[in-house]
Amino acid sequence: MSCSRSCCLPPGFFDMTWLSYLVPRTVLRTTSPYNRDIRIIEEWGKLKLLVNGSRQSGPYIKKLWEAAFRAFHLEATPHVTSILVLGVGGGTVIKLLADRYPQARITAVDIDSTIIHLAKEHFRLSEVAELRFILADAKAFVVAHARERMNYDLVVVDVFIGRDVPDFMTTPGFYQSLKLLLRPGGRVILNYLLELGYQKKSDALFLLLKRVFQDVGDYPCFNKSNRFFYARRRSSLSLDKRVGGILR
Repeated sequence: MSCSRSCCLPPGFFDMTWLSYLVPRTVLRTTSPYNRDIRIIEEWGKLKLLVNGSRQSGPYIKKLWEAAFRAFHLEATPHVTSILVLGVGGGTVIKLLADRYPQARITAVDIDSTIIHLAKEHFRLSEVAELRFILADAKAFVVAHARERMNYDLVVVDVFIGRDVPDFMTTPGFYQSLKLLLRPGGRVILNYLLELGYQKKSDALFLLLKRVFQDVGDYPCFNKSNRFFYARRRSSLSLDKRVGGILR
């Protein structure tokens, strides 16, 4: 017995997850005051976030962060109890950190309430027990809290506007403030770009980090588009007074 395509297939058949193994499908498309085009795409059964055409989460982004963590020997930093993440995206790096440091408190800051909502609802960040979100501009948050000595063991900076990096990411004041948020021996891992004319800017950023921090390294990623940086605050607090004076 034969039947037509429509009578044999259940309602919603062509919206099923398995079809994403054949053709990527758009789960959601929206906009916000900060991002003109936000999309959630399902591909090979996995969700990824695209913001203004740039990938912000998904298996590919996970591989980038895992490679950076290996390059900077993050596994040798076992005693991490407080983490700050600047830039939420689809939460890929937040999930990696939560898996690596299940007892750590994670504070995630993003300026876009739409991104935070999507991260909670579609990328299951609401299930991360020790995670809290703060709706704020990343630079303003860092500068405002610098003198409060928030004492983070690890700060991850992953701030993008689509395919672009905000200008404050190459300013000395931002990193001087960021340094004051770290506990002695605390670490910063920063995601930056190499593509689209960012090579010279990334070289200048490397030199800037060396002026602010005592232990700095970089990892030009395998995709030749991203460049990750690592910086560590020295264990001594002897420079706090001088750095604090710069901020005043």
